[in-house]
Amino acid sequence: MKQTIIYACMLTLSLCGLVGCNGMSKSSGSDADSIVADSQVSTLIEDETKEAQSDAPTLDVEKYWAQFQEMYQEGDLDDIHETLTKYAFIDIDEDGTQEVWLRSENDEDGAIFCFDDEEEPVLIITETEGKRPSVGKGWVGVGFPAGGPSYFNHYVIIKNSRKAIEFTDFQVEENHEYYVGDTEITEAEAKKIKEDIKGEGYLPNNLEWHQR
Repeated sequence: MKQTIIYACMLTLSLCGLVGCNGMSKSSGSDADSIVADSQVSTLIEDETKEAQSDAPTLDVEKYWAQFQEMYQEGDLDDIHETLTKYAFIDIDEDGTQEVWLRSENDEDGAIFCFDDEEEPVLIITETEGKRPSVGKGWVGVGFPAGGPSYFNHYVIIKNSRKAIEFTDFQVEENHEYYVGDTEITEAEAKKIKEDIKGEGYLPNNLEWHQR
């Protein structure tokens, strides 16, 4: 598509060049040709825009809403579970398939979901006001104090839009315990997993939120 647009632009420039070469006697015809070429470029751009829009997420969010709410409440680390009222799409691993982020009306609580091979929702991570997730390319993480000199870091690695690894780094002063799911792993194994947690995480603030 982009190559076609470039070709059309080159055609427009060529026609404009013919106006200069052929003189004023042919200006009316050249102008008409130029208008046609411009119209072709506009049409191609509109087609590409429509094609991009056709790639937009088509997930029937309502179909899964009860599951989303139930899974969020089961996975939420707080005692009070808010009602989820809105959603946005986010491509965590940038593979062209969107994950879905749900939040409460006040933006303080929420959860992020992907889907399994059976197209059933899978909870990636929950969020609360004091436990905001950070998003990196291919991963989501949340970190917070766990009382005293301890700190809790939890990461979920997403590959091919699937939940690949759930990794926890529990730190007490200078000591670390590492887990994949509920299974403790060695520091060497943890180091290998951390290779997939690259870059600085961020909290997206440009998502397009939709009310349910």
